Amino acid sequence: MCQRLQRFHVAVIICTLFFVSVNAGKAAANQSDSIAAYKTLSLPPGKSKVDALLKAITDYRKAINVEPLLKEAGKLIGTYSYHEARAQWFDLYGVFKRDRSAYPDALELHKKALQLAKESNNIKIEISALNNLGVVYRRLDESSLALKYHLDALKLAEKTKDDYSASIALNSIGNIHIILGHNQEAITYFRQCLPIAKRAKNTLGIAMNLNNIGEAYENLNMLDSAKHYYSESLHYNQHINVKKGTAIGYNSLGNVYKKEGKTEEAIKLYRKALEINLAQGDKIYVADNYINIGEACLAARSFPEAKAALTKGLKIALDIRSKTEARNASMSLMQLHENLHQYKEAFYFSKLYKQYADSIMNEKNSRNVAQMEAIYEKDKEQQKIVFLEKSQRDNRLLTIAAFVLLTLVLIVGSLSFIRHRLLLRNRQLQRELEVRYQIAADLHDDLGSTLSSISILSSVLTQHCNNQNPSSEIIHKIFDNAQNALKAIDDIIWSVNPKNNKFANLFVRIKEYAIPLFESKKIDSEISIPETTNELPLSLEVGRNSYLIIKEAINNLAKHSQCSRAKIIVTEKHPYIDVEITDNGIGFDWQKESSRNGIKNMEERAKQINAQFSIKSNHQEGTSIRLRLKPY
Repeated sequence: MCQRLQRFHVAVIICTLFFVSVNAGKAAANQSDSIAAYKTLSLPPGKSKVDALLKAITDYRKAINVEPLLKEAGKLIGTYSYHEARAQWFDLYGVFKRDRSAYPDALELHKKALQLAKESNNIKIEISALNNLGVVYRRLDESSLALKYHLDALKLAEKTKDDYSASIALNSIGNIHIILGHNQEAITYFRQCLPIAKRAKNTLGIAMNLNNIGEAYENLNMLDSAKHYYSESLHYNQHINVKKGTAIGYNSLGNVYKKEGKTEEAIKLYRKALEINLAQGDKIYVADNYINIGEACLAARSFPEAKAALTKGLKIALDIRSKTEARNASMSLMQLHENLHQYKEAFYFSKLYKQYADSIMNEKNSRNVAQMEAIYEKDKEQQKIVFLEKSQRDNRLLTIAAFVLLTLVLIVGSLSFIRHRLLLRNRQLQRELEVRYQIAADLHDDLGSTLSSISILSSVLTQHCNNQNPSSEIIHKIFDNAQNALKAIDDIIWSVNPKNNKFANLFVRIKEYAIPLFESKKIDSEISIPETTNELPLSLEVGRNSYLIIKEAINNLAKHSQCSRAKIIVTEKHPYIDVEITDNGIGFDWQKESSRNGIKNMEERAKQINAQFSIKSNHQEGTSIRLRLKPY
């Protein structure tokens, strides 16, 4: 029995030594802070103890768990009706909840602090509550609300010359502009904040500003500058012994190394940051660390380690409802399962990624206008946010430039349209002029030669009359030539008459010419013209040339084909109109006859109106002439 008891005592001692050795580092780090902070619990009860507790909470909240001090202070405030301290107590308790990602609780506590501070005219706590509300809303991706509270805090801080609070507000507004993607403006803003933070001896603010400048440079892919500022921030946090800031420094440097492809160095830094964040209990930073470790392991193709880290990060993100972290973890898990050819799991995480990405994007789009309006309004009041003045000037210049450019485009477009119309009109006039020249040439050639023949024949007839023996043959020739001249004049008058501007007029003219001619030659004829073509427009040039081509074809058919049947068939095959003239006559070798003026004239006239002209004829098999033209 004694031996068993002795062995039990040895085991207890070994276990105790083990746990002491495991937690030695952590205990050593927090021991002095804990002793100094918890000394206040032993003070005599009263308002002075509340003041001491609140100061200890402010001084040591980053190093130890200050919730016991908060509870004791809250109890004493109620016991001694210390209303003046209530606003500060609510505000500090809100910071404690925020540090542990309990954001709904933090918001409720900070809003209560703000209300009490306003009621008691406690400007200092009012500024603190406004800034703390901004920080919580920023973590919840509510940038519009965050900006509103920080700008209100900045206005009060400048009014009361509170440099410390002003530096917090300035730094936070810079962070919001990083979220909005305004990295160059954010750098200017953080640098504006640094001297104010130094003047206020806001050591934590200085460390945060250095890290934020590094983040802006990292976003601009200026990795050397980012590494420089991250290293300065890390050393500063280590110097002032701020654990959370040290963890952020490790994490930020890890991001740079990961982008440089140095995954092993990145993972080491991420693990250092994770160790600190786990001890601090800030879940959003823990989730971010796990996701960063997972992404680095994924890049190094260490798939099991990547899966474990990313799964932990996603679970924490879902627990605290952080959409950004959930989106990042889902995307990396999708890529991981794709690499492992596990497509079902990859598809699941792709849907999860899309769900959170869409939600973030929709919120961002709906808030951007309100964010920018808030910035603009506060900038006019503060006259401190210089980059917004620059943005306003740039926007004005862009508006003026856009207006000038639009005016120039309209002027150039109008001139181009007018020029195009003039060119079209010139081309139309040129075509009409060419047609007029052609008509003049036709008048000269056709009527000139005909009238010359009439003149010569008349002279001959006069001589015969003098001999009192007039020739009936000469008289007939004069009559025929005069008739031909009249027909030529009639054709020319028809072609230039503006009333004949439709295909219906052309086909009526063709019928009036063809039917009497076919009947005089005892040729059975068929003329088929669809009514759909009647209302199509007909230009002067197309009407004149197409009529003369068809007339020449009909004339040749009547004179030379020796046919008994003839057809004129018109068909509409959009965008063309086909006119086919066929007979069952003796045919001819059209290739040998192509040098004749009739065929040559038809071909030339078809070219002038961009029409297709073709002849098909064989001995004793008849002839087919086809004209394909566009009505427009």
